[in-house]
Amino acid sequence: MKRKLPKVTCVKEPRRLAALASPLRIELVGALQTHGPSSIRELALHLDRAADGLYHHVRTLMKAGMVVEQSHRKSGRRVEAVYALTARRVAGKLDPSSSEGKGPVIRAGVAALRLAAREFRAAIESDAVSVTDGLANTRVSRQRTWLTGRGLTRLYGLLGQIERLLLKENAQKQGRLHSLTVVLAPCVKRRTFQHEST
Repeated sequence: MKRKLPKVTCVKEPRRLAALASPLRIELVGALQTHGPSSIRELALHLDRAADGLYHHVRTLMKAGMVVEQSHRKSGRRVEAVYALTARRVAGKLDPSSSEGKGPVIRAGVAALRLAAREFRAAIESDAVSVTDGLANTRVSRQRTWLTGRGLTRLYGLLGQIERLLLKENAQKQGRLHSLTVVLAPCVKRRTFQHEST
């Protein structure tokens, strides 16, 4: 019987959060989420990367408790390890009272944004953009808006619906592979300028 994965691995400890500070490790998590349990050889094919460069990153994700060595299987004359996520989704969670946790969360967020920028650029440059039924398969949107506690709760509910839709669509393994990156942050003033009096 197939083991049912928990919905989310919530990473709170700074040491574990630091594992997500690499776009490549975020890609590995995404590949395992998208394609399911995979060997290093298969991950290299999914990501169009050299297999030798992935071992260190997979071990880092294993030490952080996000990935496990699920099984072994024969591939030609060799036996290869098969790796899997410990949950359907991996998420970082910042403890606002932890000053040591802020750095890893910032680095993980920046890594996710760098990866999103690379994927967006590659899609545009490779002419992968298409329109079906009047909808383009790319979209960039930025909103700067006021949110009440009630509005924030509603927004999280809608994001949860989107994540469930994406999980359901991904399970079908049809259509074209897409990526979606969402960042939500309260706006703060970076610095206050003092204007000189004349």
